[in-house]
Amino acid sequence: MLRPPGRDQAAPMERLVRLIGVMNQHRTGAPVNLLLKAVAPEAVGDDARRRMLSRDVEHLNNLGYDIRNVAEQGADGIYVMRARDNRLQVHLTPGQRGELLRAAIAAGLEGMSAHLGGDGPTGSLPPPSTGHLDLVQRGTTRHCLVRFEYKGEPRVVHPARVHSGPSGWYLSGREDGAPNRDIVKEFVVSRMSDVSLDAPGTAEVVEEPPRPSLDPLTWLLDPPTEVVVEVPEEHRLLVQNLLGEPVAAEAVGAVVLLTYVMTNRAVLRLRLYELGTRVRVLAPEDVRRELLAELEFFLAGPS
Repeated sequence: MLRPPGRDQAAPMERLVRLIGVMNQHRTGAPVNLLLKAVAPEAVGDDARRRMLSRDVEHLNNLGYDIRNVAEQGADGIYVMRARDNRLQVHLTPGQRGELLRAAIAAGLEGMSAHLGGDGPTGSLPPPSTGHLDLVQRGTTRHCLVRFEYKGEPRVVHPARVHSGPSGWYLSGREDGAPNRDIVKEFVVSRMSDVSLDAPGTAEVVEEPPRPSLDPLTWLLDPPTEVVVEVPEEHRLLVQNLLGEPVAAEAVGAVVLLTYVMTNRAVLRLRLYELGTRVRVLAPEDVRRELLAELEFFLAGPS
């Protein structure tokens, strides 16, 4: 990806990419002898190659991969690389992960547990925040009018969605009898009382308010920075799958220069590591320095 002066960083990075390639080709398990060949030629020596493999697997796991030896005790190693994405875990507190996971389960996305660090199909979740949550969720999915008491007044709401926020779970929708029925209001579910539902289909379909992106690459954590990457045309689709649509693209021979406006540098670095040698960062220089410094830290290992 980058070639700093002095110590050659390209060889270790290429070794990591080779390991990922071998494990991608053997989804049920890559024998250790194949991984040792990917690490270094046999002339290096078996003990040295095994130490390199152990160190490289640790580095890949630190970068967000999930690589495990599934061989029986005493047998030659068989390594499986499972799908895992630690980007959400990096920026969310345990409480936030629990709320997000509960929302995903309510939407039928139980598989998100693996991305949020859950140990089982529902992860380590706190108990539901209110006994009305299931009722309100059901009314939303079935387009029922939702009736409840809120701040001492009876309310009738056409629900749009149920989502989490600073005060717990919220119901968003349009309220009957409000001065402006076009406004989508929010109600804290735990503050509702006497909740009941009308028949399915009695509520108007309310257009959902725009949702903030769950992709941490789009989160506004850093000042917007234009980042230019060079990508071979054959890898362009993969790069755009991980980095999104560029704000500009310029074909230069067999490569294309893609320009992105980035607001989360930590996640950008993780995505670039995942792309490996398929992409080269051209600008700006401060982003290149951050990448080099972090790569040198990873490659140095424990002090």
